[in-house]
Amino acid sequence: MRARFEPGKAAPVPLPSLLYQNDPIRQSVQSLGRKWALLLVRDIAFLKLSRFVEFRRNNPGLSPRVLSRRLRELEREGILRREKTGKAVHYRLTSRGEDAGLILLAFLRYGLKNRSKPEPVGLPAKGSSPAHPSRGSA
Repeated sequence: MRARFEPGKAAPVPLPSLLYQNDPIRQSVQSLGRKWALLLVRDIAFLKLSRFVEFRRNNPGLSPRVLSRRLRELEREGILRREKTGKAVHYRLTSRGEDAGLILLAFLRYGLKNRSKPEPVGLPAKGSSPAHPSRGSA
């Protein structure tokens, strides 16, 4: 552990030694930081989705190829497990995947606290008609 001096504090704050290769944050980002990975964990943990078609429906823009790849990667890393019952395939979180759900709670808290407020949409003045969306405004 190294110590870092912080102005205004009496004692230095001990910091863990984070070597580049052994940095746990870096290692976590390598597996969970891939596009769609945390959203798939979210779908299973919070929305209780478990099937391929449900993941596709809930994540517009997620192609079948990328979804298959992410599910295989998350399974290989021990975050998900694939369960086949008859013809149906379901994905479940492992205990390691449940730990990843805690990261999502931190993201949720951050997002709720810091999200930008939507701009209020002005209503057209009485007697005027709004611009047609496909034609733009005049």
